[in-house]
Amino acid sequence: MLKKLLKYEFKATGRVYGGLYLAILAVAVLMGVSFQIPALLVHTAPIAVLMLVYMGLGVAIAVMTVLSIIQRFTRNLLGREGYLMHTLPVSNAQLILAKLIPSILWVLCSIVVVLLSFVLFSLFGTLNSAAVSEFFHAFSRYGSEIGKLLSSVIKGYGVALVLMVLEWLASLTCSILCIYTACMIGHWCKKYFVAVSIAAFVVLNVLQNQLLNLLPYNTTNTGLDLVFSTSAGDGSIVYTVTGNKTYLWAVLAALAADLVLCAVYFAATSWLMKNKLDLE
Repeated sequence: MLKKLLKYEFKATGRVYGGLYLAILAVAVLMGVSFQIPALLVHTAPIAVLMLVYMGLGVAIAVMTVLSIIQRFTRNLLGREGYLMHTLPVSNAQLILAKLIPSILWVLCSIVVVLLSFVLFSLFGTLNSAAVSEFFHAFSRYGSEIGKLLSSVIKGYGVALVLMVLEWLASLTCSILCIYTACMIGHWCKKYFVAVSIAAFVVLNVLQNQLLNLLPYNTTNTGLDLVFSTSAGDGSIVYTVTGNKTYLWAVLAALAADLVLCAVYFAATSWLMKNKLDLE
């Protein structure tokens, strides 16, 4: 049943996101192409309009992502649609997961699309034979060295990089679940739902940050401190990467704390939905 809920959720949200994604990618390509047209470079108004539209679409994607996280949860589970959703043969945990998983994936997709738009703008903005020739010349010259350097970083500190990604995903999940918990708290005061939800979210974040600051290892006080050393023996350069081991423990501590907070927020949201939900 969870698969059906996820399918419905992606179908309901995909139309809005898909249109915004296609729009920002198309505008990024148009901006890049416009820099190749001498007539447009003389009259900068069209380029300025495209840049404003591009920035507007970027803001729209960010706002829509946040609003979608909130609206899909409140309207679908706490509003009139909740009468249908809560009669389905599924648990509260499955209902929460059906909102949580798409929200996480849409946030990741939004980040990837915005980064891709930058890449497209850069490619189409420098699309000429001289620039392409210079790029391949620089790549053939420095590509092998960059590859060695990246290989050394991954080999010497790859575990920390993986943990940093996992910690960021756990932090993102924690933030979304915090929003859900705040919405459930605000649901108690329907007359002041928005105000109470915002206040609950702020209070929960303050308490969360205070708890994270109590960790014995803290990423804000411990830098990554990668140290690169090179040695040239037979004419080749060998990179050696060493890092701050304390930062590794800090990332592990933050990851563990985020997972605990995720469990707390998830349990709190599920309990409130089971015991305090009032759809009247």
